[in-house]
Parts: sequence; structure tokens; C-alpha cells
Amino acid sequence: MSANKKKFDAVAMMRAARDKISREIEGMTLEEELKWLSSQELSDPFLRRLRDRAVRRTDAATRPRGRD
Repeated sequence: MSANKKKFDAVAMMRAARDKISREIEGMTLEEELKWLSSQELSDPFLRRLRDRAVRRTDAATRPRGRD
């Protein structure tokens, strides 16, 4: 290990974020989780597109199909 002390611990930051989100969505149904996710403000355009795509895909999968 180097003699330099880390100023930023990315692993600790990700674990803290994951734990916070897990506490917030604990006990939610899939529909509630999707609603919560869509209500979150995302500043990263890539993450925003990814979220929107996931919501559209889930909406399409849960939409009742017509009889042919």
C-alpha cells in the first residue's frame, strides 16, 4: 500500500448510498419502487435515460394485452 492517505473512498460512498436507498424502498411493491424511482431527480443524462427506459419497459410488460 502507498504512503498516501486516501481522501475519497468510493467503495464506502457506494455502500452508504446503497444502504440509504435500501432503507427508503424497503417493503415497497415493484410498482411503488418504480414510482419512487421516477420521482428521484437525476442530474446525469445517462442515468435519466436509463431510468426512463426501465419505466417504459415495465409499463409495457404490465399493460394488459388485448385479445387477438
